[in-house]
Amino acid sequence: MCTRGWPGKPKSFRNVTTCAQQFGAATPFSFENVALAFECFAKPETYVVGDLYEPERHDYEEMLGGLPRELLEVANLGTVAWGPLHNLTPQATGYLLPRLMELACSQARDKSGDLFMTHFVMNVSEGPSCTRFSLLTPDHCAVVAEFLDHLAAQHGELIERECLGDVLAEGRLNWRSNSVQNG
Repeated sequence: MCTRGWPGKPKSFRNVTTCAQQFGAATPFSFENVALAFECFAKPETYVVGDLYEPERHDYEEMLGGLPRELLEVANLGTVAWGPLHNLTPQATGYLLPRLMELACSQARDKSGDLFMTHFVMNVSEGPSCTRFSLLTPDHCAVVAEFLDHLAAQHGELIERECLGDVLAEGRLNWRSNSVQNG
């Protein structure tokens, strides 16, 4: 449940306009606002759902290392083909989303050489109806929708080259629809 956040301003959001500045956005997307929106999610004891096949669950927990969100790097998240993101608990998803958004704008690549941005887009495109997003409120959904709009505006060409334009468009619709219907 969304009950408390971290004290003070998180280190991971110290440069809140990095993505926008790097790509010349007219209106910078505010990671600080994302941090504030999701500050109610405390660091969970475990990140991965308990009913996942045991060796895989253990591997995913080990990859994440129990790290606080501001210390997570793309290397902790596996690859597009194999990683913990689709198996996070709802609490862990809410807790990690601000950092995942930040990493998606960082141009970071996983160990296979794939942009984490593509991994992020594929992970969130299903929208808030997925169990891992079940603790998100309509306000959280609106923040995710705004971020996806930002990705489309600032990185649309890159996302199209990665053949994910339709996936991002569907994700934007899924998140926007939920934030409007329930807001």
